Amino acid sequence: MTKEEPRPGQATLAGALIIGGSVILVLAAWQRIATLRTLTVQESFEKVVQDPLFTGMGWSADDFSMAVRVLCIIGAAAATASAILGFQVYKRSASARVVLTGLAPFVFIGGLVSDAFLTPMVLVGVALLWLQPTRDWYAGRPWVKRYEERRAARLGTLRPPAPSAPASVPAPGAGPDSTSTSAPAPRPLTGPAPIPPRLPGQRRRTAAERGPRPPALRLACVLTWASSALAIVGLGFGATFAQRLGEEMFRQMTQQQPKMLEAYQLTESELVATLYLLFVGGALWAVGATVLAGLAYVGHNWARIVLAVSGASAAAVALFFALALWPLVVLVGMLGAATWLLTRPEVGRWFLP
Repeated sequence: MTKEEPRPGQATLAGALIIGGSVILVLAAWQRIATLRTLTVQESFEKVVQDPLFTGMGWSADDFSMAVRVLCIIGAAAATASAILGFQVYKRSASARVVLTGLAPFVFIGGLVSDAFLTPMVLVGVALLWLQPTRDWYAGRPWVKRYEERRAARLGTLRPPAPSAPASVPAPGAGPDSTSTSAPAPRPLTGPAPIPPRLPGQRRRTAAERGPRPPALRLACVLTWASSALAIVGLGFGATFAQRLGEEMFRQMTQQQPKMLEAYQLTESELVATLYLLFVGGALWAVGATVLAGLAYVGHNWARIVLAVSGASAAAVALFFALALWPLVVLVGMLGAATWLLTRPEVGRWFLP
């Protein structure tokens, strides 16, 4: 970016929203932690754990209070980092933009448990960093000129088209070789130039030869890394209560469905082992998605395809569990957005040989 290119007002607004919302979340999180031991909050937790969802998990009010405390600390830590990185937005730090995107899910969860209703300010600010003209500013492109061109194009679509000039009529008696009139020149075709097919034995293009990565690919990888980190944290948190959850589930199944236990000869230890296997398997799935995102980022098309299939499958699984745990809707949205971005036409063209 040349020195004459100013910072877009959208980038300035994004930095202000990120800093302001992060500071508010830090204060709200510590305020929430300070009131966890009050009688009013403990009574409200007692009502929450009486919900069938938490009753099946065997949670007590102290367990729920500890979970809220841990999530508040995680949210406060993410908000503190976001507030610091928000100042780097004004310096056009690309790494700060990527880290802010990765911290957005943790900021969102911290806002849920700390009742910080202004937390969406941070999420809106992070989203603005990936939109035009801030995206051009980060890429070092002359965003002012491009912004004016896009604005003129939008205005041009609203105006009626100019009347076309009448075609010239050849003079009477003019032969076919007459040069008094000329046919209108054909309009040049618009659109991306076709990419020639790769010949047998020809090496594939490297990531550097393909040109800059499409923003959709970068955002898809960031969403995959963020959702994978969020899933690993959630699965690890659930694994700590797997023993108690398995015992409670086995007790309820013994009371409500004893014939099923006899038919499958399922014991309590086997049920607990199954839960541990599910948690560990989900964590390994998230780790694998993280590796696939890295391979797709460096230019492996097969990793992009496998990652898109994995993201769609994970979104379906998360949507099923979201019927009982509604916060998983955020994970469904992140996985769905990443899958959609990976299948964008510009992303597919970048991976062509």
